[in-house]
Amino acid sequence: MTRPTKSRWERSAGSVWFIFLLMFFSSSKLFAQAGAFPALSMNSTDNSLFRLEETSDIGFGRMQVLSEPQRPQGVLKLADDQRYLLWVELKRGRLHVMERQEHGGLNTIKIIPVSIGKNGYGKELEGDKLTPIGVYRLTSFIEDQKLDDFYGNGAFPLNYPNAHDKLNKRTGHGIWLHGLPKNIDQRPLMDSDGCVVVDNYSLVRLGDYIQTGATYIVMSEEDIQWESADSFARQETSLREAFEQWRADWEAINNDAYLSHYGENFSDLTSNLTAWSTYKTRVNRGKTDISVKTSDLSLIADPRDPSLVTARFYQQYRSNNHDWDGWKEQLWQQTDSGWKIIYEGNG
Repeated sequence: MTRPTKSRWERSAGSVWFIFLLMFFSSSKLFAQAGAFPALSMNSTDNSLFRLEETSDIGFGRMQVLSEPQRPQGVLKLADDQRYLLWVELKRGRLHVMERQEHGGLNTIKIIPVSIGKNGYGKELEGDKLTPIGVYRLTSFIEDQKLDDFYGNGAFPLNYPNAHDKLNKRTGHGIWLHGLPKNIDQRPLMDSDGCVVVDNYSLVRLGDYIQTGATYIVMSEEDIQWESADSFARQETSLREAFEQWRADWEAINNDAYLSHYGENFSDLTSNLTAWSTYKTRVNRGKTDISVKTSDLSLIADPRDPSLVTARFYQQYRSNNHDWDGWKEQLWQQTDSGWKIIYEGNG
């Protein structure tokens, strides 16, 4: 009996189904790769060895077609020259490399398993073997040749303790993003003295996404909460308006209005609000004209406290008797009476 010949439409349909199934199983494999390491909590008794190996690039963003721009909760604004953001989910041991999209959102383009502190996360004291939680910058890169083999192919130091840590009396130093010893490819989730550890291949590739001194790495206990960019536009807008009013009041030499932007719990790590107000009042009395220009503003909320936002920007200050250009960092706290600055310093 002669087998019926399939029509062109049937052959095309069969090809489409084959491609669909191929994409489905490829995606499933990629999901498996992304979840191949254990999702352990700091209280887990299972701290088994697992391979620290980079997952495949994520070619479809976060495995979904986004109908609207999305960003992690708390990322209100990245500086205009910042294309990438790093984010570590400490409980699950995952580092996300995120890329800014043209529509204003962020997409995860790479997920890398990490090892963290032997005692988990939430660093408070020197030697507690905990990984810090917060908003940090990767300040530099230390090359392989300058390090012991223990750190693998190099290290990116974090600016721990940052201003928020210092305000909360947290101690310690030497928190790095670094590689594995070169003869090791397996490590428990909780195994470092507080650093974030990745495999050496991933560490080298991370250099393509890190602008030392500027790129942020957010360290959160829980998984990233993705939201539409519009969902926190009100918070971003209100903070940017407060920031601009602070700049305008300073430029106008309106001393009382300028100082009203600082909270009662303000500290620059050496002076409280009273001492700061006295100092700034004396300085501003000697001014006949001031120009303050800002650029490259980034606004990222603390992962434990969404009402606390780190602002970093480049400032160009000109006056009749003093000029200054450089990076500045502030902590803005959202209060019942509006946004207030609780820390300010060079950054």
